[in-house]
Amino acid sequence: MIKIKKIPAALMLVGLSVVSLPSVSAELIQNGGFETQGADVYSINSWNTAEDGILGSVLVENDTVTDASGRNTVGAASGNYYGLLDSAAPSNQALYQTFSTGAVSAATLTFQMFVNNQSTNGTQINASGLDYTTGGSFDSNQHVRVDLLSAGANVFSTNSADILQSLYLGGSNGNSVIGGDIANPYLSYSFNLSNTLAAGGSYTLRFSSVTNEGQMQLGIDNVSLSVTPVPEPDTYAMLLSGLGLMGFVARRRTKA
Repeated sequence: MIKIKKIPAALMLVGLSVVSLPSVSAELIQNGGFETQGADVYSINSWNTAEDGILGSVLVENDTVTDASGRNTVGAASGNYYGLLDSAAPSNQALYQTFSTGAVSAATLTFQMFVNNQSTNGTQINASGLDYTTGGSFDSNQHVRVDLLSAGANVFSTNSADILQSLYLGGSNGNSVIGGDIANPYLSYSFNLSNTLAAGGSYTLRFSSVTNEGQMQLGIDNVSLSVTPVPEPDTYAMLLSGLGLMGFVARRRTKA
């Protein structure tokens, strides 16, 4: 009977370190907790903003009374600050961040969000999308939306060709605020973007609101997009080399 001698422990550890391909996640959203600046900041680190209309604002806030509309909010979900889209009159706003990634095997987007809507008619979603004028007719249009866009798309676009994945479309979440001034709590959201981001590329994450029937506040905190990159080809080459090395040593030990 041929006895196989043990492979030296040091060599086994080297082989295992090559064979094991640890999943290392990467964070793609920067300043997702809005903690890198003080309050009442309109130029937000790592984020872009857009506003159109009569009176609205996109800013970093730490207060529980908003600047533009003077309405109550729950404040930050954690830490001291949160992102706020605050509409006081017919307008639309967007808070967005563009990011790039290589091919990924897994991607998860999480964030916390509240929506307060003071319109007596509640949520109104017009076919014109994020246009507060609704094409000049000023038909009812009062809602928020969260989308993953192709990079380079107009920040207020709602064209299906520009929206890679729609994440939220509606009005108040949590308690009803219609016609009142109740501060809704944050709700937590989680989305699997693995298929959407699988091939890699450049993308834009957008939080947006449109109002023409009353005031509205959209608060965002703790935005995170964690991805697991697909290993590069040279990593697979190292894997095959490691397996080959272990096999070669095993054969040598068998013959000995």
